[in-house]
Amino acid sequence: MKHIVFLLLLFQIHLAAQESVNVYTEQVGSNVLIYADNEEVIPMTVMIDLTLRGMESDLDDNKGMIVVPPNSKKHILSTVSPKPRVRSINFNMESQVYFGDFTKEVVDDHVYQLPFEKGREVMIFQGYDGKFSHNGENALDFGLEIGDKVYAARAGIVYDVVVSNSRSCKSASCGKYNNYITIYHDDGTSAEYVHLNKDGSEVKVGDRVEAGDLIGYSGNTGWSSGPHLHFMVFTYTKAGTRKSLKTIFLTSSGNEEYLKELKSYRR
Repeated sequence: MKHIVFLLLLFQIHLAAQESVNVYTEQVGSNVLIYADNEEVIPMTVMIDLTLRGMESDLDDNKGMIVVPPNSKKHILSTVSPKPRVRSINFNMESQVYFGDFTKEVVDDHVYQLPFEKGREVMIFQGYDGKFSHNGENALDFGLEIGDKVYAARAGIVYDVVVSNSRSCKSASCGKYNNYITIYHDDGTSAEYVHLNKDGSEVKVGDRVEAGDLIGYSGNTGWSSGPHLHFMVFTYTKAGTRKSLKTIFLTSSGNEEYLKELKSYRR
């Protein structure tokens, strides 16, 4: 068994940089266990790709996409064992961490609730691929005023909250002052509610919200030309970039529709 211990010290492990998810190995007898810790409040996905000599894993073709539950420690990703009667072994692992559950199929026909108070009618100031700040982006700007209540358009887990800023300007340079709430949905998409008022959140990271729950208050922070609520649903790609999605909303007329720029809608 000594030759196995020696060779384990020469393992090559290439891990993705992800502060909240830690991928690591542990030798148990002659086996190598691959674990992941996930400090996030949402699931995260780890891709591992093993190159083995004289060893075998419990993964098909030694590759796998494994979902790591939120707030978990020592979640097993794979077990690697030496083959019988081998004298030389080698282990190489590469891993990559992806945001959310990458095994879920995105539901692009989900019907969202309008993110403002019932009975109110609000105009879409800027629509999909808008000329001011939505170039190439499927986002909507709702004409809400400072202090107006903002409601969850879909159920999910609050993933990120920033409401400490009070500055704004019409330049992209002020994007760093955006106040926002990000909610992760069960199908792996997320919704971002942006330009919230300073201290304008009624939720915290880790909260579960349902569609129609009060989550915060509209404002005029960050990259903004005036008070409004910027709303966008997106997924993360394997490259770590965002892909925005068009969203269908239920309006007071009973219609399920894509919202259009400069048109008003009642909840």
